[in-house]
Amino acid sequence: MIRLLVIFLATTNVFILLYAPQPLLPLFSKEFHVSISMASLSISLTIIMLAIASLLLSPVLDRWGRKQVVLLSSALLIVPSVMLSFTHTFAWVLVWRTLYGLFIPGVTAILVAYTSEEFPKEKRGRVVGTYVSATVMGGLLGRVIAGPIADAYSWQAVFAVIAGFSTLVCLFVWLFLPKSRHQTKSDPKSFGTHMKNPALLGTFFIGFSQFFAFIAFFTYLPFYASKELNLNIVQISLLYITYLFGVFSAPAAGFLSDRIGRRSTMAIGHIIGALGIFVTLIPSITCLVLGASLLTLGNFASQSATTAYVTDIAKHSRGAASSLYLVFFYTGGSLGAWIPGVIWRSYAWHGLVTVSIGTILFALLSNFILAGKTLEARRMP
Repeated sequence: MIRLLVIFLATTNVFILLYAPQPLLPLFSKEFHVSISMASLSISLTIIMLAIASLLLSPVLDRWGRKQVVLLSSALLIVPSVMLSFTHTFAWVLVWRTLYGLFIPGVTAILVAYTSEEFPKEKRGRVVGTYVSATVMGGLLGRVIAGPIADAYSWQAVFAVIAGFSTLVCLFVWLFLPKSRHQTKSDPKSFGTHMKNPALLGTFFIGFSQFFAFIAFFTYLPFYASKELNLNIVQISLLYITYLFGVFSAPAAGFLSDRIGRRSTMAIGHIIGALGIFVTLIPSITCLVLGASLLTLGNFASQSATTAYVTDIAKHSRGAASSLYLVFFYTGGSLGAWIPGVIWRSYAWHGLVTVSIGTILFALLSNFILAGKTLEARRMP
């Protein structure tokens, strides 16, 4: 179906540009003479701005047509990519990376709302699974291509390539994404209503926790792999091929969650992800690849079910509910990209593993205590 393909491409594009700098972080640290935590700001600032923009802009974006917002946002994302291809100071890297975060919610939050409105409920888990698999593919491509391109040319060339792909995606959105036929308008009071819903609030905390752990792991993986395992930038980029497990687990989990339930699928994903992080305490390339594979498998299975769960629970203003979920989700990611850098000097990889598994346990707790409140609500007369 053509609209699913366009949704897949637009989402893939966003996550390519979001995560491309991760394998480049040791290069940034060396070239610009900045600390590990400072280099990680090229990731965390984008994500925190994404969270802020999701909260502040979603009431406005909900008033416009879904296609118009996605098209405009996709076009605006080309600008920082072009500027980064000419940038030579770290301060300007941070400026343009922050600007990405301002425009991304016009694609991510709006497409989640679009899928919940334009596809029948019985197919929603599978459709959302396709959306999440696009986030996986984008993360995979961004990380895998960045190292070889930077090694052969420069890190600026990475963003020149991204700008070219973004232009093609923008053209596809313009030509082939159908306009919304069932768009619901957001109530200005909907944010407060959603925050009072314990099932939704619990799901928001699940998103926060799982993304904290995932971003923490893959943001600091290059530092661990280069220092402890002596891998170069191309080899580090190839580690992100483990993302392929997420490409398959996201749609499979969407299908599974339609069968056994969203919360059960979330919990399975949490446990698999925590096991993957734990395995990496054994200092070997084999264990690092195995751990990254398990984490990716579990994270995107959980994320697929969680995203669908939000649209199930929110009976109105789904765009606002999706935006709130993304606020918590990306706030967790931004803290995951930054906090381990603060403790890295004292605890390094062991500290990251401890913090990451701890947040996954928090996600499990949220799943069983808060998100489960929806069952109680359904049993009430």
